[in-house]
Amino acid sequence: MILLLKKLLARLLFPAPLLLMLLVAAAILLLHPKGGARCRKWGKILLVAAIALFLVAGIFGQVFRETLTGRYPPLDPALLPPEEYTLVVAGSGFSGAPGLAPELRFNDAMRIRLHEAGRIAAALRKRGIGCSIAAGIHPSDGQWELKHRALAAFFAPYGIAPERLIPIEGAANSRQEVIAFSQLPGCKILISEAYHLPRLMLLARKYRLDAIPAPAGNIEGPFGGSPLDFLPNAESFAHTERAVYEYLGIAEAFLLPATK
Repeated sequence: MILLLKKLLARLLFPAPLLLMLLVAAAILLLHPKGGARCRKWGKILLVAAIALFLVAGIFGQVFRETLTGRYPPLDPALLPPEEYTLVVAGSGFSGAPGLAPELRFNDAMRIRLHEAGRIAAALRKRGIGCSIAAGIHPSDGQWELKHRALAAFFAPYGIAPERLIPIEGAANSRQEVIAFSQLPGCKILISEAYHLPRLMLLARKYRLDAIPAPAGNIEGPFGGSPLDFLPNAESFAHTERAVYEYLGIAEAFLLPATK
């Protein structure tokens, strides 16, 4: 219940809900039949704030997101010292619907992360370095065997043996995932999308998980390369939303005490 409430409060600060609340409040103040000059003044202020939010979130979303994606460079497996590794992959969506091929049960975000894990694991294997892969898989619905088969099918093209794969269940958020990862053996390589990795690494330091960051999916074109970049668009709103969510998570991880 607390987790759901936190997610609800976070979403109220996303650009679209916040923009809607500002517009509704401005309309009420401007159109109230008994509102005086003071109400109309505040209505205009809120309307200007809504327009400013629309322009900033709709244009500069990629800039906000790049403040997160630029924190860690891509991992080069050739530079890793020879020791036993456990690649720990932050979880995302998984579908238990019947009829799907096992390797197609992961959503797009999870596939990006798993492909990065496969790339690193295959490179380590070529060097004769052993590794296991542990992946957080949501939701925690008890389908452990199905999830293990899905992981095995996904990593088969990378030459990763099924016994080297560990689905992690029961972790409802990033904090719980990091705690679960910290209990695994070997040197940890922490894998997630580049925008999510700063929050994970902050949690890793907080819970004493000594991990090597490995960002996935962080290749983006430069902002401002085209005049069209300066027109408000839905993609920029999505980038702003993601940045807001991650910075709220970073603030929570920074402010709350480390509890298990």
